[in-house]
Amino acid sequence: MYRVTLFKDAQDKKGTVVHEPANFGNKVNSGDLELSLEGLGISTFEFSINVNNPLYRKAEPIVNLVTVSDRNGQVFKGRIAKISNVMNSQGHFIEKILCEDQKAFLYDSTQKYMESKVMSVRQFLEKLLNEHNAQVEPFKRIYLGNVTVTESEQVYRGSDYGKTAEVIKNQLLDRLGGYLILREKNGLLYLDYLVEHGRTSTTPLQIARNLKSASREIDISELATRIVPVGKDLEMDTTTDTQTNQFRPKTTIESVNNGKNFLEDASLVKKFGVIQTTVEFPNIADKQTLKRRGQEYLNNQRLMLITWSAEVIELGLLDKRYEIIKLGNSYPVFNPYLYEKETLQVIEKKIDILNPQKIRLTIGSGKKTFSQYQLEYKGMRETLETVKSNVGASNRTIDNLKVQAQLLEEQTSMLPLFEQSLSEQQAGLKEQSTTLTEQKERIQIQEIKLTEQQTKIEELYTLVKELQKK
Repeated sequence: MYRVTLFKDAQDKKGTVVHEPANFGNKVNSGDLELSLEGLGISTFEFSINVNNPLYRKAEPIVNLVTVSDRNGQVFKGRIAKISNVMNSQGHFIEKILCEDQKAFLYDSTQKYMESKVMSVRQFLEKLLNEHNAQVEPFKRIYLGNVTVTESEQVYRGSDYGKTAEVIKNQLLDRLGGYLILREKNGLLYLDYLVEHGRTSTTPLQIARNLKSASREIDISELATRIVPVGKDLEMDTTTDTQTNQFRPKTTIESVNNGKNFLEDASLVKKFGVIQTTVEFPNIADKQTLKRRGQEYLNNQRLMLITWSAEVIELGLLDKRYEIIKLGNSYPVFNPYLYEKETLQVIEKKIDILNPQKIRLTIGSGKKTFSQYQLEYKGMRETLETVKSNVGASNRTIDNLKVQAQLLEEQTSMLPLFEQSLSEQQAGLKEQSTTLTEQKERIQIQEIKLTEQQTKIEELYTLVKELQKK
């Protein structure tokens, strides 16, 4: 199913097959592919080989590139990040190799100081990539692709001296969400920054069909019922000893919020109590704007991160009527004993390339607002009541089936008598058949004798006639 190829460097276009899925060629001892959309969405592939593999002890980190391909094409391409050699308790020598995909190239460059100024998301990301490309080798260069993530108002953006990957994560992903999708076209790498990724499928993940096991987790660690919005650093007196003042005051909202530096959601406080946190808007200096942005944050706050973990049978490999489960696509998940039916996005897909029909998925619906929480909690209770009702109906059906089974058992107990009677009748018929056969044989013998006698009579009659003529 999956072929693994190792390339000496970016100029090596042929490569060497590390694992051949057919019955011939090199083989790996294990191979775990983990495709991800979480954070920067850096996917990994870890495999192991033994001393019989011709590439044992020949791999080099950073320099070597590795691809994983299936029947439809390439599913992973990256570089070797880590190599470890071990001897297990049976005395076997194993080499483990960890690979990271090409988005990890963004960790190979740093950003210069960029003064804050009004820029769109696209303009800011393009500047970051241009600085990255100016520092790295041609095969590590990443060009800006499609950008659908936007903001409704003008925002000041800037950066410090951090790694390019970290700046993108901190300044864009953590604030605005979205997905970073890396694609290759005509030998060049393009980075898309998208609000949405994937499509909604009708293929269900369902008990008794393809869902082997599942768990549902709710994380409320980021819940806040009261927030303190803080903005841009305030200008300090030039006479202040900056060496003894490591912390600088920031813009707050007391003067435009009745002396209070916080905003709260009364419904959340009533439900969960006071849970206060600070929310930073480092580029906002106007207090009214800061209050408005803080209120927007509070109103749109996501309370809970919902994620499912599931072990699934990849029916698409066994039956062409089913589709292959793809990273980023959304699928209906139905397990009424855990939760009501939800359509959720696959954000991680883990594949054992030696057993590709069994996969592990992390699927999530993202973070829920308080109103969504209330509606879904109500829906869950209704679903549970339906399940209980179905269980009650099933129990009644089972009782009826038990009565029918008892009647069937009583009827079955009569079968030996019927069988004995039938055997006796069959024996009688057989005996009668034998008698009839014997009678038929006797009749045939009598017919033969009669025929012989008739022949003799005719001969005597002919003889008498001849004597009378004389």
